[in-house]
Amino acid sequence: MRLGILTDIHLSPPDNPADGWHNPHQFKTVRERLAKSIRWLETEGVDRIAVLGDLTHHGDEAPLREVIEMLGASNVPIWVLPGNHDLTSGSATFAGAIEAFGRDMVEVIGSQPVPLDDAWRVAGLPIERASDGAGFVAAPASDPHKWGDGPVLLLSHFPVLSLRKECVEADLKYAGDLTNAREVATLLLERPGPTFVINGHLHVRHAASQGSVLQAACGAQVESLFEATLVDFGNWDQGCIAWTATPMEPVWPGVSPALTIANQAWTWDGVAWRS
Repeated sequence: MRLGILTDIHLSPPDNPADGWHNPHQFKTVRERLAKSIRWLETEGVDRIAVLGDLTHHGDEAPLREVIEMLGASNVPIWVLPGNHDLTSGSATFAGAIEAFGRDMVEVIGSQPVPLDDAWRVAGLPIERASDGAGFVAAPASDPHKWGDGPVLLLSHFPVLSLRKECVEADLKYAGDLTNAREVATLLLERPGPTFVINGHLHVRHAASQGSVLQAACGAQVESLFEATLVDFGNWDQGCIAWTATPMEPVWPGVSPALTIANQAWTWDGVAWRS
């Protein structure tokens, strides 16, 4: 099983004002970069592509339709999750765009684990705006205590294990955590089986583990690192998974949000993850 990962596309109208995070957002070229990323992942033989949120910059209907149509034209099926930017106009707008323009190739990944391959199952972490309007929470989802002992891939927009300390130490901005991230992490760490979390949101590349949870943060499409990530589960019979983050164009000569190397290989030893 080979899985492609894209995140933080931030598609916006052509006249969108300049913006940025670690580096300037390259709004004018993100359409071409997304198309190039999809083609590259297809040629690398991925079985599916997962897009981890912030498909749009403002959550408005026209850009959402455009990016969903681009994804729906892929030759491989696509899983998507909404990011905080996508929910500006409400979850109904996001879901409606997928239903109307996804061409039966794009679907939201559900919170109940489903088979990924013979060994792995995969689920998504849904989010919603917090009741007080400040931030986002992981919405009610399936109970990790009921997932059993097998390995589960959890696709998420937000990180589950906070990277605030790592980003602050690297003089990087921090986009924030789910308000209930600690509770979510605790539930996953209490699982006897391994969990592999892949997230976006932070626009950084990072990998770390804590107990049974391994987490990979992926770089953004809209700004440097301009990355697409390929995850390979082919050596799981030896307890190993590997992934490579590849820039789709030259990296911006400014702040580097790369906190780990691009090529990673991790092994589950039955108790914890080892790099």
